Amino acid sequence: MKELYPIVRPKLPEGVRLDPNVYVTMRDGIKLAVDVYRPEAEGRYPGILSMSPYIKELQQESPHLSHSIEAGATGFFVPKGYAHVIATVRGSGFSQGQYNYYDLIEQQNGYDLIEWIAGQPWCNGNVGMIGDSYFGKTQYTVAVQKPPHLKCIVPYDAGTDQYRDVVYQGGVFWAQFLGMWAPDAIQQCLWPGPIEGKLPPANFMADLLSHPEDGPYYWERSAWTKIDRINVPALNIVPLTPVHSRGQLHSYPEIRAPKKLLVIPRPDWLANVLFVHSAPLNQQILRWLDYWLKGIDTGIMDEPPVTIFDSGTSEWRHENEYPLTRTQWTRFFLHSNPDGSVTKPSCGLISRDVPKTEAPDPYVTPSQELVLAAKPVVSLAYATHPLIENMRVWGPISLTLFGSTTSLDTVWFVKIGDVAPGGKVALLTQGHLKASFREMDEAKSKPGRPFHPFQNPFLPASNTIYEYQIEMMPIFHTFKKGHMIWVQIASDDYEYQGKLRSLSMYEGLPVPGENVVYHDSEHPSHLVLPIIPDAPMIKPVGPPISEIKWPL
Repeated sequence: MKELYPIVRPKLPEGVRLDPNVYVTMRDGIKLAVDVYRPEAEGRYPGILSMSPYIKELQQESPHLSHSIEAGATGFFVPKGYAHVIATVRGSGFSQGQYNYYDLIEQQNGYDLIEWIAGQPWCNGNVGMIGDSYFGKTQYTVAVQKPPHLKCIVPYDAGTDQYRDVVYQGGVFWAQFLGMWAPDAIQQCLWPGPIEGKLPPANFMADLLSHPEDGPYYWERSAWTKIDRINVPALNIVPLTPVHSRGQLHSYPEIRAPKKLLVIPRPDWLANVLFVHSAPLNQQILRWLDYWLKGIDTGIMDEPPVTIFDSGTSEWRHENEYPLTRTQWTRFFLHSNPDGSVTKPSCGLISRDVPKTEAPDPYVTPSQELVLAAKPVVSLAYATHPLIENMRVWGPISLTLFGSTTSLDTVWFVKIGDVAPGGKVALLTQGHLKASFREMDEAKSKPGRPFHPFQNPFLPASNTIYEYQIEMMPIFHTFKKGHMIWVQIASDDYEYQGKLRSLSMYEGLPVPGENVVYHDSEHPSHLVLPIIPDAPMIKPVGPPISEIKWPL
């Protein structure tokens, strides 16, 4: 690990001092290591905390390229009168204790760190939190602990549901992501080597594999189960990534405190690292911090609470709430395509017409050998006719699928794309559901957001038709005139399972057999789309977020 991540700190920005490896004692006696970046000028400044197991020595705009450089733009905020504290959680880096994957003790340590910062002679007693991904998720769980001196948070790309967002999307173990993230996280925990009072990380990968159902293990580690306890203002920044955006958007309406939502374009990992340091985005964050930590009226609370980037038009819009109250929840039904009026990349039709008598569509599910060999996915596909006018689709999406299988169990992998007039498909979102986890909790479900308890799985009977409600990642996209809305249905997804798909084979999936999708009057399989009618533009008050250029 030392060879991968040597301590090469970049030159500090002018006017910034660093107190490296300061040890802070937690309530149980364990000491955590933090780096404190603060202005050289003596004084009392608001504090900002960022915490994760990632190597803190990389965070200050390090020359190393890593997905985990996500603590926030230290070089931007500190010269503007803030003290930025970057902490490694217990059992990681130079910190004592044992790392245990977002557990309650880690959350309580966040409380202790907030209160320690507030009591330092260089702090004015007001503390906020910033950061992306892990640094973002900890903001929600620490805010739930209600440390008295925490005044605001800025979670960026921060999921709130460890089960549904990360580990078992749709009840299916996410081998591709966890096969990448977990080994890297463990390496970073172990770096730089033996530390007095530091234990090897708890075997959380074994814990994840041994908890295939939702329950207390994930509830402890997820903010969504107690999000309504947050009582500090929250600026929620959501790039549309497959890891965190579902949970962050799902939880936004449940926050019972002053809040704002900023939906930004979907980056790749490198662009995300760069985007964390983009000046227009950080200018918005600064306005939030100045308002809540310095008492400066920046005007940010006079603006509409929601700002959204449309991935189809590349335009920004301000709205008053999310989900939007003017949403027209519209059903688009799957159909056969007997006259061939819809051509590739589709084999079936999508329309608002309710189906009548139609033959179902079967396909063969692959064997494990074919899956491991990364053979092409066998699938069905459906599309609308070219649209006669623009269609704005913003918010949660779901597919109601009536299907049967001859396998012991199966997974319905669904993707939605935008087909340009030339036939090119741009993938927009995806979702999936393990058949044995089809049970719904109607009380917690909302349009476009079916809620599955993911407990007590019940295997489907062979050749029996069931209704499956499949949740998709929300999108904010205008399908332009002449484009088509495209849906793919399969029972395998190489991209989701990745090179380490053998990690999910313990589930016995996939099993060769035949899956059938039904679309007739008794089994009207359909998309639920949040169509947004036009409305007068709401003009921004402060620096326009539209100054952020995309791609970077």
